[in-house]
Amino acid sequence: MILGIPAVQTKLGKYATKKVNEEFKTDINIAKVGLQLNGDIELKNIFIKDHKKDTLISIGELNSSIVSFKNLYDGKLNFGDIDIQDLVFNLKTYEGEEDTNLDVFVEKFEDDNPREGPSKFLFSSSDISIEDGVFRLTDDNIETPKILEFTQLNVNTTNFLISGPDVSCRINKLGFKDSRGIVVDNLMANFEYTLDHMNFGNLDIKTKNSELKGDLRFDYLREDLKDFTDKVNVTASFKDSQISLTELNVFFNEFGVNQKASFNADLSGTLNKLAASNLNVSTSRNTRIIGDITFENVFRKEDDSFALEGKFKNLSSNYNDLTALLPRILGNAIPTVLSKVGNFRINGTSRITAKQINADIAINTDLGDLKSNLELTEIDDIDEANYIGNVVFDQFDIGQLIDDPKAKYVSANVDVDGKGFTIDNLRTDIKGDVYSLDYNDYTYEGIVISGDLGNKVFNGRLITE
Repeated sequence: MILGIPAVQTKLGKYATKKVNEEFKTDINIAKVGLQLNGDIELKNIFIKDHKKDTLISIGELNSSIVSFKNLYDGKLNFGDIDIQDLVFNLKTYEGEEDTNLDVFVEKFEDDNPREGPSKFLFSSSDISIEDGVFRLTDDNIETPKILEFTQLNVNTTNFLISGPDVSCRINKLGFKDSRGIVVDNLMANFEYTLDHMNFGNLDIKTKNSELKGDLRFDYLREDLKDFTDKVNVTASFKDSQISLTELNVFFNEFGVNQKASFNADLSGTLNKLAASNLNVSTSRNTRIIGDITFENVFRKEDDSFALEGKFKNLSSNYNDLTALLPRILGNAIPTVLSKVGNFRINGTSRITAKQINADIAINTDLGDLKSNLELTEIDDIDEANYIGNVVFDQFDIGQLIDDPKAKYVSANVDVDGKGFTIDNLRTDIKGDVYSLDYNDYTYEGIVISGDLGNKVFNGRLITE
């Protein structure tokens, strides 16, 4: 009865946080504490303020049981099951500062924080459930301060432990709605946070149309977190995962819509220089990609800074499917003439930027085989691009490509230096060997060619046996 008196509950609330605040120089306030005879505890209106006296964490109501009152007195917060309602967690970097408000708060529990003896702060719970929470990540030093905002946050964790600055738990359920429209139905992982890394082991993320399974780890210096995309190192391995490209476009607007992809991949590097090795992707439009790809400057705002470098063991697709899969990256980098070759299979290496393409690849197509080692520039209009390099044809149906029914199969090894990829805009210097050419029902062999090709006219030298 005494513990039910509001004045007593308020007094207990102040007493519960006084020792922690005095030892660690924190600003934690609990409005009311209700104790029951069985040891259960009810905390109401919990506010943890950051170093700017703004809200870091607020909780409307917390229900739990205290495992040990002696440990509570010693600053070790050992709880049984915890139920939290109306959580608000504001993770913020203030203007002119490098550390987040959580970094500053965590520093108070570091062993080198000035106080007597090492950190004794301990918070543990066998089971924590959160209903209808909110999480915000903001940075006042960037053009758009709001980075993340999760609402309708529902969480269940077990074996939750805060020991000094380290946090660990098993996330059994984590669902939320992202402010950009993505709804995560559930996230499961073995979670660990320390001063130098964050780890999601046995990760499983499910949305309406996607599921990612694997392991994910971030390594960093805490001062690097403000420059997350360039300095925080990512290591991940995803297996047997499926992703909706429509959902992925929320974060990286380079893909087509209404498509799904199944994939395995090992990731390493930073978000702005991310290497995907052992990549194996199959899409709902029958495109298959096997190889290693490095993505550069994915999250930079400059449109001309993006680059893709690939080493392909097998890239199987066709013009329409591939340009629909990556309309902005590859759609602007593939000449439309390739729409005539049907299905193709590519292996080799390539580097694609906003201004240039370097490709050393072998292509097996429905029209025949060819190899190319080309450098393309001025690719804003890819069909008008400049190019220089070497092309090898092996029994390739050139007539289908240039819309000339008299021309059939060609085998040749030629060097080219010119521009244009259609028969109407082709202007190029060409020299090399034409081993065979079927034209007008006759096979020409052993041709040495050197000259200019353009306006549907060849001007130069032809030497044939």
